[in-house]
Amino acid sequence: MKKSLEGINFMSFNYEQEIDEFQKELDEFPQYLCRMCGRCCKSIATSDSHEELERLAELGNQEAKVFIDIFKRFPSIEEARKVVPEQVEQVLNELSLKEDFDINTVSFYYCPHITEENLCSMHGKRPTVCSRAPHHGWSCMPPGCGFEGWQFELREKYKGMARRLKEHLTAIEAVSDDGKVPGKEMTIEELRKIIEEKIKPWSKYGSMFW
Repeated sequence: MKKSLEGINFMSFNYEQEIDEFQKELDEFPQYLCRMCGRCCKSIATSDSHEELERLAELGNQEAKVFIDIFKRFPSIEEARKVVPEQVEQVLNELSLKEDFDINTVSFYYCPHITEENLCSMHGKRPTVCSRAPHHGWSCMPPGCGFEGWQFELREKYKGMARRLKEHLTAIEAVSDDGKVPGKEMTIEELRKIIEEKIKPWSKYGSMFW
């Protein structure tokens, strides 16, 4: 068994801790960054069509059910543009990058619980879709949102974590003679599947190439 790979101390790397610490940082949501402009409450879109949301809700998907129960659908994209035009255009531009983009399946929603002062009248019992917006570094928030800097840092941390996990895997592949992970009851293939699973949620943002 080879003992080292120059420049990488693979034996001291703890991928479980790497992932756990990253998840802990995600859980520490910086709500204070919200500027309370209300724009994200007045121009909401999802990656699913309205019909798909209804189907998911009927099948018992709780997130879809909560979304449909709370938010109201704009009659048209043009009506949504009258409220928050810059956000509507940003969302459409992002969705148009998808190969199967069809503007006829896009719907925008607004929250009827936001007051004229841009306060939430159901703040104490608002769902996670509201209390944890933006949900990640690639969430499409209105231009100038107070979370922009945080989202940028989060994107870089996502990429950094993915790279470190891949470097760890590459180092082990280079030094292992028996296909096993040194110091663990695990094969390299098992570790590869764990790492791929951890970065899979971000595949549409290019995580397989980070």
